[in-house]
Amino acid sequence: DFGSQLGAFAPNRKFEASASGEAAERAGGPTLARLVRELKQRHGVRYVYAWHALHGYWRGVAASLGAAEGLEVQQVFARPSAHLQRVEPQVRWDAMTLFGTGLLLSRPQLDAFFARLHAPLAAAGVDGVKVDVQSGLASLGGGVGGGPSLAARYVGALEASVATTFGPHLIHCMCHSTENLYRYTHGSLLRASDDFYPSRPASHTMHIVNVGYNSLLLGELGVPDWDMFTSLNEAASLHAAARAISGGPVYVSDAPGQHDVALLRKLVLPDGATLRAAAAGRPTRDCLFADVTSDGVSALKLWNYNGNHNGECNGECNGAGTARLPPNAVVGAFNVQGARWDFETHGPVAAAQPPQPVSALVRPHDADCLRPHGGRFAVWSHLGSRLEVLPSGSAAAQVTLQHREWEVLTIAPVLAQGRVEWAPLGLVEMINAGGAVVATTLTRAPADDHDAEARLTSRAAGRFLAYCTPRPASVWREGGELGLPFSYDDATGLLAMQIDEATASKPAELLVHW
Repeated sequence: DFGSQLGAFAPNRKFEASASGEAAERAGGPTLARLVRELKQRHGVRYVYAWHALHGYWRGVAASLGAAEGLEVQQVFARPSAHLQRVEPQVRWDAMTLFGTGLLLSRPQLDAFFARLHAPLAAAGVDGVKVDVQSGLASLGGGVGGGPSLAARYVGALEASVATTFGPHLIHCMCHSTENLYRYTHGSLLRASDDFYPSRPASHTMHIVNVGYNSLLLGELGVPDWDMFTSLNEAASLHAAARAISGGPVYVSDAPGQHDVALLRKLVLPDGATLRAAAAGRPTRDCLFADVTSDGVSALKLWNYNGNHNGECNGECNGAGTARLPPNAVVGAFNVQGARWDFETHGPVAAAQPPQPVSALVRPHDADCLRPHGGRFAVWSHLGSRLEVLPSGSAAAQVTLQHREWEVLTIAPVLAQGRVEWAPLGLVEMINAGGAVVATTLTRAPADDHDAEARLTSRAAGRFLAYCTPRPASVWREGGELGLPFSYDDATGLLAMQIDEATASKPAELLVHW
């Protein structure tokens, strides 16, 4: 209800009966604490967050709550800028502009407000908060110190309260005004887009475009959050592929029992973790000034990397005879043609003609982290299930995409040790396969009966692929007494093996001998 104000700090009747939480708990009635406990104990949910607006609710704090709690609530009216009115003309007649917003203007008052807002949530077992409606605060700064000053007071008090009450568990949402972004010192998770709109077909490709380009800035300030999606949506796989390489959280807003389990298994490991890439997904250099939504020929390419990145190793042996793995990269190509933002309708609109297929050239050097590295690269296409070995970072793999189609390519630098070449690709059933490669080395074998030895740590169990040449003599599980079965394709150099029983707390350590 965009016209309402926060009227109480206690959970409302959607969560508790009219009695207080403790009384309702004793009486066996519904309570927020009982709901949180059931989610965690019966359904295995690890963390439960609560939503609230930065200033309490959509129109802030009710004067009646301020009077009851000894808080000095002041009704302030928004003064939206001309540019904001052009982008969002409804701000001229929304409730904040017409009826005002209840604000607290001093830091001590705000500290007291957030302490009282968060205390009932923490008492019920809530673990964190998602704080919405942040950017609108700057438009309320007229006559009360200005938007930047007001935002600084609110953000400072919010983050101090969260740090005390919930630790790191904070998501900043609808927060793209610089008055907010430049004030964050505690919360690092930043929503990167407008909402996911399941029933607006034209919005899906625009969503991927927005989060990718917005992450150019947001990725320098925090961890971009590309928002939730539903796994049975018509564009679910497009959203899933983007989330897999986003470097941010992956979550869905599916209704209970309504899931595409096969798709979710490409994102989530059996222990509930994801193979999160190491940074924020960003557009490749050749996409920065391309009109990937409307020019009819350009694909959107987004890149990220897995593992640590120091830009030092070039894949050749060092003085100790060891070639260490540079970070493997992941590049996603998306056909997001056919929809654009319309300033007249103030929303995404579909093109009059159906979008045509587009082709994309994906190069290892599309990933900035691989630019310092010379030599060959092994490239695995997730949907195409195809291995290519490229001679250099400027060589390309080509993909052709229909409207809303995508492809994700894992790119691993080839390590060399004499006649042996080695490049682990990861758990290929996962969209971000390379996220499973925790560490690897290629060394001269310590024993005389082997030419070389690769050591590999896999984050999880599953079907693991690597490029190597020549055919290995054996593959062993660290500490195992029997060799690990594997298959090898002499034509492509594709090595395949099944890894069992690996988790984050006990990853799989493998030895490959030539």
